[in-house]
Amino acid sequence: MNVLVLVEVLLGLSAIPPFLAIWRGPSLWDRLVGVNSLNLRVTLFLAAHAAFSGHGLLLDVALAYAILGFLGTVLLARFGERGEH
Repeated sequence: MNVLVLVEVLLGLSAIPPFLAIWRGPSLWDRLVGVNSLNLRVTLFLAAHAAFSGHGLLLDVALAYAILGFLGTVLLARFGERGEH
């Protein structure tokens, strides 16, 4: 089995718990942790695909996605901090 396929399948399987946290999370904070974890999985998927396939442009895409995911997490955390009493 190709190493790239194995890594992609394992990263895909590791994305199941964040999806469950987003779906079932009773609070905004549980869902935020799930979204942050899912952003990490997508970034790792892009970086692994770039590393094993030789597409260097995907590393730039992974970096941009990680930065935007971090900013989104910070913005949602600030929104949640103001919204909960």
